[in-house]
Amino acid sequence: MLLSICIAVYNQIELVRENMSEIVKYKGDDIEIVVSDDCSTEPIEEMLLDFGDSRIKYFCTAVNKSHDGNILNGLRNCRGDYVFLFRSKDIIIPEKIEEVKETIKTYPKASYFLFSALDENYRKRLTLEDKIFTKNEEAQNAHDKLLVHPSGQIYKRSFLRLSLYEQYIDKYFPKFNGCDVHQLIRMDLALQGDFVTSSCYAWRYAYTFQAKETSVISTEKKLNIYAPYYQYQRYECEMNFANNEFQERNKAIFLRQIIKSHGWRIIPLFMLINRSEEYNRHYNSTPISFSPYKELIIFMRRTLKMLKTMKKKSNIGLGGGYNLIFCARCLRLDFMIFQLQV
Repeated sequence: MLLSICIAVYNQIELVRENMSEIVKYKGDDIEIVVSDDCSTEPIEEMLLDFGDSRIKYFCTAVNKSHDGNILNGLRNCRGDYVFLFRSKDIIIPEKIEEVKETIKTYPKASYFLFSALDENYRKRLTLEDKIFTKNEEAQNAHDKLLVHPSGQIYKRSFLRLSLYEQYIDKYFPKFNGCDVHQLIRMDLALQGDFVTSSCYAWRYAYTFQAKETSVISTEKKLNIYAPYYQYQRYECEMNFANNEFQERNKAIFLRQIIKSHGWRIIPLFMLINRSEEYNRHYNSTPISFSPYKELIIFMRRTLKMLKTMKKKSNIGLGGGYNLIFCARCLRLDFMIFQLQV
């Protein structure tokens, strides 16, 4: 079994060098190290050549493709049976590669793995149980609860529908970093195989709040990437992906999850992020005027509009006045429902 360790990079050459120095400590020829470079202005390729390691394979995008496009470029150039994804600042722990591969071999029906993680100082950062979630509804419910992150995800490569994901990314995020490709992939994989979590601490996870450098992800309007302006594009992308690509029962489960998660991200979570000096420094953004009450009404109206359009195409089981109650309960704001009767 060949394991692809895929690292999506844009500049941050010293971070890439440091992490590559760790990976190559593993001497087995049962891995490949795929580096997808989103048109860095720093000499990433020359630095990688200095390692003189034939397992390192470098692929540069023809034009700047942003986060999602760079991830897809990396996945498209992997040849392993499974792909372990990372961003520049996170890294696999080389001593754990054998254990990772043994875990994968134990679950041949799995489409997705997520391992526990340490922080930069080797303290426990993400702790998971050894658990298997069977495909379809169990895996769907796991998707709703497990960490979705640019690093630490292991995908079974033969199950990936890269051209399909690219269609949605190109449609909904033509001008900015959607950072949504992992959501689409994991929804898709939940219906193709089991999800597995492991207590093995197999990678190091650099937490955003503690990161000293500014994120390489930027936005056209210099807004925080978590601002409602961008979140609504992710919301629409995921809702339409679920509605168009899945059968009725699976579709309804995903739509409920997406409404709940984006209601939380767009209103309560952004209230916190908008006031956070750490987040605004990291993403080079400034706080904006934000009213949670007004945003709740906008969110509900946009949600009902999408559901009404989808209802015309198929029976998604979210019709009528139930939509209002469901959305409000997802946000734990039932007391505000009277404001939405207009």
